[in-house]
Amino acid sequence: MGLVAKLVELDEIEPSLGTKELQLFDVRWYLDGKSGYQAFLDGHIRSAMFLDVDTCLCDSRNVDPTMGRHPLPDPKNFESVLSSYGVTKDQLLVFYDDQAGSIAARAWWMASAIGYQAALLNGGLTTAPNVLIESGESPNKSMPWLPYKSSTASWDPDLVISESELKALVNHGKVILLDARSKERYLGINETADPKAGHIPGAVSAFWRHNVDRKNRFKHPNEIAKNFRLLGIEPDTQKEVVSSCGSGITACHNIFTLLYALEIRARLFPPSFSGWCHSPGNEIAT
Repeated sequence: MGLVAKLVELDEIEPSLGTKELQLFDVRWYLDGKSGYQAFLDGHIRSAMFLDVDTCLCDSRNVDPTMGRHPLPDPKNFESVLSSYGVTKDQLLVFYDDQAGSIAARAWWMASAIGYQAALLNGGLTTAPNVLIESGESPNKSMPWLPYKSSTASWDPDLVISESELKALVNHGKVILLDARSKERYLGINETADPKAGHIPGAVSAFWRHNVDRKNRFKHPNEIAKNFRLLGIEPDTQKEVVSSCGSGITACHNIFTLLYALEIRARLFPPSFSGWCHSPGNEIAT
């Protein structure tokens, strides 16, 4: 299935807030442990529902550390999550956060990958005037763990990449592997989330914040393209482009931005560094 990097402005969707045409999702989550749901309760854009990273956007039951801190769930399970909110593939699903889309991009990627019309709200929560902010609860859903024993559904292999395939591409110099974490964490400085510090050998630093401006809005496609060209990525790039980060969340921001600015579809390495550093024998670069 194809991904579409749809970016919407708040004034475009405001007339549709609360209608059957559109469903707005608040996808706030914080690396320091702050509660995204509490932030939602304190104030969110009118008609938004809360989508939790830990219970809706990852397989929280998967305890294999090589799958990373946010293991990618079965797509059928995620589709059940969306259905439990009452959304359909006829609606436009718009996702936002308060970190320039770096968290919401994971929801955009997952929804797009299974055939939903999905978009990111440019600027996120910070673009909303006070008149559009409301407080109150949302249905707080979690992954419905149905058996799905007869299902063979999986993520499109054109959209994801396994560790073994990634290693083969790196060894043959046929990949540009992006690391969306901050330059400090890429270098192995001030690592607070994972037991080891550094990056996957061969990866290049591509901090997701370089995709947005100081107002948390996406930069002009030409400026974004210029930044990616410095990493060797051109529209006619022959190498495979793969995106990673700490746990497969902010990596999706680079996937969205590459598609938005250069029409290049990068593949996601879901375990990212948190999975790589737990895999026996894997080297760490600093």
